[in-house]
Amino acid sequence: MQLCLSWASQMSRNCLAKRLPLLALLFTFAASALLPAFSKDDSNLLNLNMKRIVVKCYSDSDIAGKEQIIYRCGQTLGRVEFTRPTKGPASNSECEVERLIVISCPDLWICSMSDGLAEHMLDKDTDSRLRLPIMSIKQREFIDLEFGREVEFFKTKKAKQIENQEKEGTQTRSYNFVSGPVQFDLVTRAADDIPLKLTINTPQGKRSFEYKSYEIQPCDSALFKIPTNLKVVEAKNRSSRKHYSKQGIATHEPTAPVAEIKNDTDWQLWQTYYYLFPANPDLIVASLKRAEDSGSLDSIGSIPPIAAFASRIFAQNPQKISYWVEALGSLSATHKNQVLSSALVWSGVPAAKDLAQTISKSENVILKELGDTPLDPANLETLKITSPSHLDMMWGCFMATGDKRYIQKIISVLAWFDRKSLQLSEILIAGAAEWSLSSNCVQHKLVRQIVEEESKTNPEAKEALLRILKTADSDSE
Repeated sequence: MQLCLSWASQMSRNCLAKRLPLLALLFTFAASALLPAFSKDDSNLLNLNMKRIVVKCYSDSDIAGKEQIIYRCGQTLGRVEFTRPTKGPASNSECEVERLIVISCPDLWICSMSDGLAEHMLDKDTDSRLRLPIMSIKQREFIDLEFGREVEFFKTKKAKQIENQEKEGTQTRSYNFVSGPVQFDLVTRAADDIPLKLTINTPQGKRSFEYKSYEIQPCDSALFKIPTNLKVVEAKNRSSRKHYSKQGIATHEPTAPVAEIKNDTDWQLWQTYYYLFPANPDLIVASLKRAEDSGSLDSIGSIPPIAAFASRIFAQNPQKISYWVEALGSLSATHKNQVLSSALVWSGVPAAKDLAQTISKSENVILKELGDTPLDPANLETLKITSPSHLDMMWGCFMATGDKRYIQKIISVLAWFDRKSLQLSEILIAGAAEWSLSSNCVQHKLVRQIVEEESKTNPEAKEALLRILKTADSDSE
C-alpha cells in the first residue's frame, strides 16, 4: 500500500501505481489471518452470531469504488467476497463473486472463481486468530482497525466523539482520531453504533469506506468452506517473485536490470530501482504507457512523482527526448498535457520546454500548483516544499538518479518539528517525510546510508533521523 505517506513509500510499495498514494489499504487477509493471535474458543460455533458487512471502498485513484462482502464469526472464521457487477440488464443491481478468501484458522484459501482454483495456506503457529485489517499490517499502530471491529478501535484510542448529528434523517455519532499526519473519522448510527462511513485522510490522499449494510446474523458454517466446484492446490513457492510481496509490491533490491516492461511488476521494479541499473532509459516510453493503462495517470496525486521521475530520464538523455515524445503520441490529450508536458518542463532542457508548449492544449494544473522550476539538483535550494506532492517529486527524482541531494531536501523539512508553532499543512508534510524515509530505509540500502550519514552531520534533524532508523529497524524484523 500505497503509498506510507508519501510517494516515497508508495514507490517502494505501490511503485508509481496508485497514490495511497498513501496508505496501502490492502486487503491482505491472507497475511493478516496468519498473524500470531490470542486464545480462541470457537467450540460452540452454532451458538455464535456472525457479522455480515457490505462495504464499498473509494480512493483518490478509484472514485467508482469497489465492493466487498465481509463475514466474520468468532476468533477464527472469516470470508471476503470481491465482487463485480454482472453483465446485462441487471448490472446496476446485481454482482457476482470474482475472487474469494475463506479463512478457518489455521487454514486459509484464496479462490479464483474464473480459474476454478482454491490456493490453500496453513498457519503453522500454535495459536492464531482471524484478523481483517483495514490498513496495511505494516502500520502496526493501526493493526487493530479491522472490519467488524471499527468502533472498538476508536474507543480504545479514546477518540473524540460528537453526538446527535443528523444526516439524511438518521441520528449519527462521529468519532475522530488523529495520529501524526493521519486522520481517522468514523460515522455511526447513534442508536446502535453501527458504522455508516469510515474516512482515512493522509498527506497522500483519502480512502473512504461506505457501509451499505452491517448485519448481525446466526453463524452459517457453510460460508466458511470453499465451494465444492473448485480444485484445491497448495500454495506454490513464490521464490520466482523474490523482489515482490504477495501484493506485487517491491520489497528487495534487484540484482539485475529489467530488460522489458511486460506487466505492472516489471514496471514497478524498473522505476523503483532504476538508479541501480540506469542502462535502459528507452523503457520510459513503455513505462508511461503502462502507467496510463493501469489508470495511474487518472489521479492528480499520482502525476507529480511519475512526471518528476520522467523528467530526470529526459534530462539524462536530451538527445532522445523528441523521439520519445513522438513515440508517446498515443497517450491521451489529458495525459500529454498534465504528465508529459510537466516532465518536459521539469527536465530543464530548453528544447524539451519548447516541445511541452506544442503538446499543451489547456492549462497545466500540475505546473500551476507545484511550479515550473526544473528539478535539477542545482535548483533544489530555490524549490519550496509546500505540499506532500513536492516530497513525492523528490522521491521520483531519487529513484531515477540515486542523487542524495533529493533525500537531503526531504530531510530538510524534519527540522520543522522543532518550530514553536506549526501550521497543519507543515505538520502533515513533516510527518509524511518521516514516514516515507522510514519505509525507504528498509527497501533501499542507499537511502538508509544517506539517513545514517545525515544523522551524524545534521544536528537540526538528528533526533528525527534517529527515530526514523529505529522505526526502519522495527519494520524490517
